[in-house]
Amino acid sequence: MKYFTTVVSTLASVGFVRAHVAAFTKGMYCLNGTEPGVENLNTNSVVNPLFQLPKNQWWMQHDRGCDSEQVAPSPGDFLELPAGGSFTVELASNRAQSTLSYDGKFTSEWPDGKDHPEDWHSPSPDTCLNANPDQAGGAMHTRNESTAAGTAFAISYNSDLSKVTMENLVVFTVLEQYVLRRDE
Repeated sequence: MKYFTTVVSTLASVGFVRAHVAAFTKGMYCLNGTEPGVENLNTNSVVNPLFQLPKNQWWMQHDRGCDSEQVAPSPGDFLELPAGGSFTVELASNRAQSTLSYDGKFTSEWPDGKDHPEDWHSPSPDTCLNANPDQAGGAMHTRNESTAAGTAFAISYNSDLSKVTMENLVVFTVLEQYVLRRDE
């Protein structure tokens, strides 16, 4: 299972993500999908590409309704960000591939929930993982784990989601690449 675990600190740089992978955690909008009142254990709504959309559509994933109170987190569900502490989220290609769905039955050390060799890589330095003969890896547009772009987290001191802007977001931590944690 891929996890993002870090010490919360202020950093100035951000990496760009080129993958269909999201950080899944209780407290996220669209955790249950985009249909209000329906829990979809197999949703990939938050990982679908936002390619070639105008800002008013990709911002807060407005195009799929993830900025609506109708798909807000359940009361009491939130991601705790302790000052000077750490937090953990699950990186997955679909909610079904996280422990937040199906009791974790479809999880693995990789975001697609499948088993891959430790040195899983593309067949050539110029192609992505999905160029492998098995066509696996399509969600991760990278050649291997070491070339993954990374993950960034930002915070805004606005409790009204509609008031969150690029100008009032502050990136507080960046992980340049995924971290693999094995529970043994």
